[in-house]
Amino acid sequence: MTNAPLVEFVIRSSDLRKATKLLSLTRGEFKETDCADLLVSSFAATFRSVGTTTEVPIEGTPPGTVRLPLRILVKIIGVAQTYKARELKWQFEEGVARVEKFSLKNQDISLGILPDLKFDLPADAGPIPTLAMAYLLSPEQIANQGWCDRFETAQRRVREAVSTAVLSLQELGISREQIQKLVDIHIQETAEELKPAVSGRL
Repeated sequence: MTNAPLVEFVIRSSDLRKATKLLSLTRGEFKETDCADLLVSSFAATFRSVGTTTEVPIEGTPPGTVRLPLRILVKIIGVAQTYKARELKWQFEEGVARVEKFSLKNQDISLGILPDLKFDLPADAGPIPTLAMAYLLSPEQIANQGWCDRFETAQRRVREAVSTAVLSLQELGISREQIQKLVDIHIQETAEELKPAVSGRL
């Protein structure tokens, strides 16, 4: 899919509300850090964030892709719904989003990033499956999927959990290295379970 310097389309307000509701489900704290991808063709737009993909009909121009923080998309949609119109015109440029007369600038609005839709994480994925997926992917693939914040959060939680376990088990003479080894084995075993679903898609 090629990407034009301007991505624009007309979408029904009812379809917009549906897409927003789906993207926000079971996301918890990641609602603030997950990104959203819009893949636009002349007749449909795919709205995607971690664990959720939905397609809605639109009237579009040449194909294009947009990535922006999910929280920014939700904010724009909230403003869009105040227009009370049946259909709304959306436009995206690098760093800028417009809906009708409303305009918002944000440096994280980017055009031309195409995630791989063939594999994904659940929206509520915990640290172990998240790090298991990282075990199977390259850093470039992780970045292209928009998962960097997810993996950094998972790594931090594992470090915190290991530190807590060390304090609890120090009287038994169990070291940090032993606990970390158990965690690493668990991550690798989970990666092996995920591998058949991911193999051939990378």
